[in-house]
Amino acid sequence: MRRRAVLLTVILFAGVLSLFGGAGQAQEALAEWAKQQISERTGIDPKLLATLFVTEGSDQFILAFVYVTEQVLESQLKAELKQAIAPFVGQKAMLALVVPTRRSQFNPLELSFSQDGLIHLVGSSQVHPVTEDFRAGQLEANAVSAGVIQLPAGLDISRPFQIHYRAHSTTFSLSGQAASGANTSPSPGFLFFLLQLLLLFFLFPFLIGI
Repeated sequence: MRRRAVLLTVILFAGVLSLFGGAGQAQEALAEWAKQQISERTGIDPKLLATLFVTEGSDQFILAFVYVTEQVLESQLKAELKQAIAPFVGQKAMLALVVPTRRSQFNPLELSFSQDGLIHLVGSSQVHPVTEDFRAGQLEANAVSAGVIQLPAGLDISRPFQIHYRAHSTTFSLSGQAASGANTSPSPGFLFFLLQLLLLFFLFPFLIGI
């Protein structure tokens, strides 16, 4: 019964998220809040994190990115996740996490990166699944998918760059320069409450086993 109630809640979240599809500031505030929550729960520096909401047609999910460093291996991530990403320390790579709010199509090869006006595409050799479903195909609602993306060689990680998924994008910066809204909290409300449930019941158990 508890899981059924959570599923119904997430279905409602999907509908409300659709309504906010064009509300850029609202989504940015929620994405920043989600990043802060992930940082607090895992002990990972927020400068190593990025989050992105994707709402396009029937596809709706949250993407979270963790830049893989030694510090991440010392965080509160589950041992099996640390083991999966350990070979990529120093390899200019990101752990990518996908949390669908409903059944969605996802393809890691639709991720791309841009910097200084140049777009860097992702090739299949750069994608390393952590879960079997981190590939082109359909993801079930609430089932967290994960994989490691090796960043393109031409990307300078010492400077801010953009992460894209289809028409959606967010900025990643190890220096924190992109976090202009770092002190912006989303207004309390239905959407904010549902995002809390999504993180609590699905993403955090996958990351830290709570």
